[in-house]
Amino acid sequence: MLNRFLILFVLAATFAFAQNSQAIAQNSQAVRLKQAQEYANQEKYKEALDEYKAVLSADKSNAEAYLGAGDVRYKMKDYKPALDNFQLALRYNPKLTKAIEGEAQAYEALNQKDNAVASWRALAEKGTAEQKTKAQSRIGVLLGTNATDATSATSAASAASAAPAAPAQEPKAAATTPAPAATGGKYTYDSPEFKAGLAAYDKKNWGESLKYWREVLKKEPNNPGAYYYAGICRFSMNDLDNAIINFNKGFDYPDKGFNSNYYLGRIYEQKGDNAKAISYYNKYLQLTTSAEGKTEAKGRIARLSAAPAAASSSSGTAGSSSSGEAQTEKSSDSYACNSLESCVKMEEKRKQDSVAAYLESLKNKPLTIGPEKIAATEYGGSFAFASTTEAGSAELQKAFNLIQKKSYQSAIDALQTVRQKFPGTPNSMAAAYNLLSLYQYLELHDKVVALGNSILQEPVPEPYKSAISYMLAASQVKKAEYQNGYNILLEVKEDQKLGPTHGQKLALEAEIAAQYKPDQGSPEILKKAIEAEPSKNKKNELRLKLADLYTKLQDMPSAMQAYKDIAEDCPPSTTDPCYKAVYELGDRSFLAQNWPMALEYYNKAIQQYNKDEVLVPWALFQIGNVFRKQGNYKEAVRSYDRLINEYGGTYWAEQAKLYKEDSIWQESNKGILKK
Repeated sequence: MLNRFLILFVLAATFAFAQNSQAIAQNSQAVRLKQAQEYANQEKYKEALDEYKAVLSADKSNAEAYLGAGDVRYKMKDYKPALDNFQLALRYNPKLTKAIEGEAQAYEALNQKDNAVASWRALAEKGTAEQKTKAQSRIGVLLGTNATDATSATSAASAASAAPAAPAQEPKAAATTPAPAATGGKYTYDSPEFKAGLAAYDKKNWGESLKYWREVLKKEPNNPGAYYYAGICRFSMNDLDNAIINFNKGFDYPDKGFNSNYYLGRIYEQKGDNAKAISYYNKYLQLTTSAEGKTEAKGRIARLSAAPAAASSSSGTAGSSSSGEAQTEKSSDSYACNSLESCVKMEEKRKQDSVAAYLESLKNKPLTIGPEKIAATEYGGSFAFASTTEAGSAELQKAFNLIQKKSYQSAIDALQTVRQKFPGTPNSMAAAYNLLSLYQYLELHDKVVALGNSILQEPVPEPYKSAISYMLAASQVKKAEYQNGYNILLEVKEDQKLGPTHGQKLALEAEIAAQYKPDQGSPEILKKAIEAEPSKNKKNELRLKLADLYTKLQDMPSAMQAYKDIAEDCPPSTTDPCYKAVYELGDRSFLAQNWPMALEYYNKAIQQYNKDEVLVPWALFQIGNVFRKQGNYKEAVRSYDRLINEYGGTYWAEQAKLYKEDSIWQESNKGILKK
């Protein structure tokens, strides 16, 4: 009786130890990470790196260890390895915003300005409020758009792009902002969040102020005061496209909303759209009571109206603000104006003429619809040249070359130049498409949505319309705006020269259906996308999405079939999604206790991916477990031995030692395997 009790006790202890060993290993890694951080705090950088390396030797996908190693190497001014570590951290945990921040800092240290700006932009979208503020500040410094940047005052152009002061008549004290009781309005302008936003605004802490305006809008959607101040913050940060959206929703803010006209005038002045700028300055003049504000606005109108005449005549000079209207009438600019009514008419005429000229050019030169040339970019997208000979083609080529060098911010600047310098031309539309494509690659989905919606307000010919609409829909889905994405996608024509393919459209439709309308047969949509996709690799990527979808729907037989379809359609030695499918089949078969199928796919994984030092040990360990579950302890021991001999020192090899001893004990008690 005692012997039986002892046997049961040993067996239970063995299994308990085996089950807890993984937790012990994880705890050991946590201890090492903590020790590494302590060494780093003490500036014992070599010792800290040794601890991080020890963690990574046991777990090659530990994002925290890569992040810590990157921080240490950055402090040691070893910037290139630091950058590599930060990027590895992001590979294994894309949501680790500290790694994005480290990457941006490393790029700066390596004097890679464009890459640094791209990383800071990513942090501004994904980071904490503090990180966003820091990112926006660094972007301003790198691009020379901060108001405190001394270099921004070296020329009139750079002064125009710097964050300006508020109009002279605008009250600065939060106390002057009217509360609902005073205005009788339906919005609140004295809530704690609103006051906190004003406090940060007064300190010119634009990023921090924006955080509070978002909080206000969560509680009170469409609050015009929040939109108004958010517009000023974004204007000051040179985020002009989003500032336009905010100001257009801030006109109804009591006592101050009319100032939005002034800011919109400044924005369109920077964009080179003088007619629209003048239109907004004239609206501002009609509403303001500030003598200083009127003087400034009239001066800007006079300067903008006189600019074309000065360019064509050496005798043209800018007169006083009182003679600005007469000057405008004499200007050679066919779109010049000197009053609110005339500016509105001229702006509409300019827009109609621009679109008409563009559409006419497409009729005369059908090849530009194509576009004339499509080049592949480094990030796998397409770059369009509507025409390689017309206005803007040189600038487009410059932008393409910059993209190939991964100088993304400079490429964005070059594409925006084409849009501003050559409005209404075929290459301007190509630049818009290229800009959206680049924004989407950089995951700047807010930019895609703002620009895409702006472009589609005017007539856009195919294939640009469908390509732009598809990108807009995809970014809206990324922002969880499923209804908007679905509505846009309905208008998309597939299989044109710029895409999307029929399969791509169906795949996005399925993604929307899975999130927005889960009962609308989204698996069937994905099946249609798979059938329509000619590329074997893309077909398998869609099958992987289908398997994941079936898993969410708890339809395991269908999920298994999708994985099987991938595995059967993959040549040996290919990577994801084939790689994942084989292991998923093994693991899911194991959980279902389908031992023959589990053995089949674990062995297939070892054969096809025998150089993988992470998943092959796992497959060997699981093969041993399958045999042990079946009571075939002899084969289990053989598999464990192979794992221990070939991958000694790994986590699963250490686990195999425990299970091997248990298998030997089990077999010896049957009298089959002798010690």
